[in-house]
Amino acid sequence: MLNRITIDDKKQKKPQLDEHEFEEIGYIVMESLKCTIPIKVTIWKDGFFMFRTGIVDKVDMLMKYLLLESNGELLRISIHEITAVERI
Repeated sequence: MLNRITIDDKKQKKPQLDEHEFEEIGYIVMESLKCTIPIKVTIWKDGFFMFRTGIVDKVDMLMKYLLLESNGELLRISIHEITAVERI
């Protein structure tokens, strides 16, 4: 129980993105898809931030996910989990 309390204390709130931030994320993701530019994606999941790097292989707006090719494998990332994207 003490471990759970410690973990819960370390959790962070998901940041709220404004319209400009959504547009910038979309622009960088599409640029990576079309021009095979590597990006770093910041993902928020269950109170913690994770970072993934790679090149966007596919964007599915209907199912709201993207596929990121990273070290020879495809990672499926929910669009709702993305909090930031930057070129590397």
